[in-house]
Amino acid sequence: MPQVRMIAEQVRLVSEQTDRFKTGRISVSMALPMDEKMAANSLLIFLLKRSCKEYPDFSLLNGKLDELYGASLSASVSKSGEAQVLTLSLTFLDDRFALTEESIAEQCAKLLASMIFSPNCKNGSFGAENLAAEKRLLIQRIEEELNDKRTYAFNRCISYMCANEAYGKDKYGTIEEIESVKITDVYSAWKNLLSSAIFQITVVGSCNADDVAEIFAKKFEKTERNPVKPETVFYKRGGHFNRYEEKFPVNQGKLVIGFRAGTADSRDNLAAVTVMNDIFGMGTYSKLFMNVREKLSLAYYCWSRLIASKGIVLVEGGIDTDKEKKVSAEILSQLSDLRNGKTDPEVLESSKRSLKERHTFTTPEGICAWYASQVLEDEILTPESLVGEIENVTMEQVCEAAKKLSIDTIFMLSAESEEGEENAD
Repeated sequence: MPQVRMIAEQVRLVSEQTDRFKTGRISVSMALPMDEKMAANSLLIFLLKRSCKEYPDFSLLNGKLDELYGASLSASVSKSGEAQVLTLSLTFLDDRFALTEESIAEQCAKLLASMIFSPNCKNGSFGAENLAAEKRLLIQRIEEELNDKRTYAFNRCISYMCANEAYGKDKYGTIEEIESVKITDVYSAWKNLLSSAIFQITVVGSCNADDVAEIFAKKFEKTERNPVKPETVFYKRGGHFNRYEEKFPVNQGKLVIGFRAGTADSRDNLAAVTVMNDIFGMGTYSKLFMNVREKLSLAYYCWSRLIASKGIVLVEGGIDTDKEKKVSAEILSQLSDLRNGKTDPEVLESSKRSLKERHTFTTPEGICAWYASQVLEDEILTPESLVGEIENVTMEQVCEAAKKLSIDTIFMLSAESEEGEENAD
């Protein structure tokens, strides 16, 4: 059971003390509204990862990481509901294996705090060359996602489905927005981050989390805070049904169907919705896998994904373009069967076993990611608690959850011709 404490206004520390692993991990997650500053925010987190005042270049920073027994530093940008979440993390050798009495975790916490609160910034600038380099890398990252047609189709469906909602925006901002970010914009983004972001510091390992809490608490004591908590809009029913199509020279069409899950918030009926989605299209025993893919051979892959933080379910399929109507009809037919209880009772038990296994984390990164994803939740939900709720879910509750799914958007990435990419998957 994790310890949870508030160390400053809207700054929470969640720690799970365990000696199961040879490594520990500290993540700092910072949630901000998805607005016009998203591109600057995205560039900011990667600039913060590059260096800090104490270690102002790559070689000095990497030297420090080597001193910390080869600690691994990472930065990421994600969406949690309609919030952009910036995360800076360190994975390090657990204190039990250190050759000295000095705590590795404590040193890592100090390093993370320095990178966030004392970045390598002079006269309100992170450096023109550093900014230009991070712009190139971020644009390259976006272009790689655009070239992955499966990811592209998935994101396009969301952008159409949530066109009038903040969730429809790309987590990084657009390429055009990134290109237009100025040095002053990034500095302003940093000041805004310290002032208004919702923070969660997640600690996993055998270390004393009190020491980590004290390090960050001292930093926040000197920081003026006016936190803004992002709010997410949930629609219980799909609106006017829309279909969108784009053509690309690919071998394999990509079909994505977006459903509203009928939930009022991220925790609404979570256990039943999770099991329903798993039986519908997540597991190898699911209706989409067993019927659409295996029995009828209508798709190269077909599965569903629940995004509980936004209350949507997306079904993805790799298909022959000319089979779109047939595949869509069969997906809806399988959903109808699920709603009407036409499911082998053994599948429910298989789903519960599988979900229990998926929520049994075997790495500090897995545990850390689970808790860090709850940066905006009022109460921390343990994986054990969710599994306990899942074990009590009945088939009737699964059927009711399936009945609340309502189709909202279909996006079809169609094959323009038979010639195209060698590997379109």
